[in-house]
Amino acid sequence: MMRPLIPSLAFATVLITGTAPAWSADRAVMEGEQLFSYHGCVNCHGASGSDPTSKLVPKIGGLEAGEIMEKSRKILKGETTSEEAKLMKSAIAYSQSCDAPPTDAELQKIATWLATQ
Repeated sequence: MMRPLIPSLAFATVLITGTAPAWSADRAVMEGEQLFSYHGCVNCHGASGSDPTSKLVPKIGGLEAGEIMEKSRKILKGETTSEEAKLMKSAIAYSQSCDAPPTDAELQKIATWLATQ
């Protein structure tokens, strides 16, 4: 019996997102740009955080890192109830590549990188 080269879930992820899942990635050594992609942020905010796919998705590239951190933390903790916040929380919860929401340390790396975009 031949084994498939790519497991079906991984193949579906490639078809839907155009990228391979990063399940085995070592998140501790990733930089902000890599984490932005790994957590799927790029899928809605665009490659540099400045090209959102929807009017509900804000441009975040170039904002101050502190502002990005504050807003991200509130959204991830469920402290905001705007449609934008609900969309982001849902996207993270159901992302194929996101085995866990970003930690504060990861958010800091992402925010610091986004502030330079």
